[in-house]
Amino acid sequence: MPRVKGSGSIRCALLRQEGGEECEECASYRLEDTFGPDPTMMRANCLVQTTEWSACSKTCGMGLSTRVTNDNAYCRLEKQSRLCMVRPCEADLEENIKKGKKCIRTPKISKPVKFELSGCTSVKTYRAKFCGVCTDGRCCTPHRTTTLPVEFKCPDGEIMKKSMMFIKTCACHYNCPGDNDIFESLYYKKMYGDMA
Repeated sequence: MPRVKGSGSIRCALLRQEGGEECEECASYRLEDTFGPDPTMMRANCLVQTTEWSACSKTCGMGLSTRVTNDNAYCRLEKQSRLCMVRPCEADLEENIKKGKKCIRTPKISKPVKFELSGCTSVKTYRAKFCGVCTDGRCCTPHRTTTLPVEFKCPDGEIMKKSMMFIKTCACHYNCPGDNDIFESLYYKKMYGDMA
């Protein structure tokens, strides 16, 4: 086992030679300044705060959902957005409500769908869940969601990747916004349980 002696910039190790004799090998080293992130900006010193995702900006068709977070390398507040689709606009969901029931919370979609965004189409097809409708004045909105990346291919060949909300469960309730309601986001139930 080497013994270490010395101070300052010279450290000498005494090593035992094969014959039992000791020799001294010295190696010089110097301390180097290292530069890293400002300690006040380090992740360990950041109280991470993230709001819930807002309700989708559209009740049918492609919309946007947003949140604010400081969950990043610099612990700075930033607004994040994701695409969302609560239900397709062309779907007639009321016909799927079973006899004696007033709502269909999460209708089954028979075939996979491709999403469209500004003339661009998703590269893959998705067996997405959508929220249903009620006939008694309640509205059905996303309750548990997750966020996944979706690639869209545009007519000019450009590929763009966007974050998109995928619905896990929906809830039907009476806290429905009216048309052009400026307090719309207060009435919609917040989405929770998001994994991204």
